Amino acid sequence: MMELLERVKIRLTGENVEDLQLLEMIQAISDRLCIRLGEETLPAVFTSICVDAVVKMYRRVYYEGISTESTGSLSTAFVEDVLAEYAGEISDWKSRKANTSGSGRTVHFL
Repeated sequence: MMELLERVKIRLTGENVEDLQLLEMIQAISDRLCIRLGEETLPAVFTSICVDAVVKMYRRVYYEGISTESTGSLSTAFVEDVLAEYAGEISDWKSRKANTSGSGRTVHFL
């Protein structure tokens, strides 16, 4: 968890960040990823996605709930699910894992 915290802090250099707040966000994103992946612990290959999602979550703290906002030429829109853009990667990983572990149910016809 501390390695993830350090990586998040590097991405947020220059911003006033609190470790406890970031650790809570890291735990929340890790938990959500584990649920979607069907894993008890976060696989190492998903640490970069966790860091990306935590940074996004942190940056929208004060804008929570905004779906679309427009002022002049500036427009703001937030996705409600910070992990939504990683759905393809999650799905691909789950498929590969199921097919390589022997528990996947894949039939190949020749």
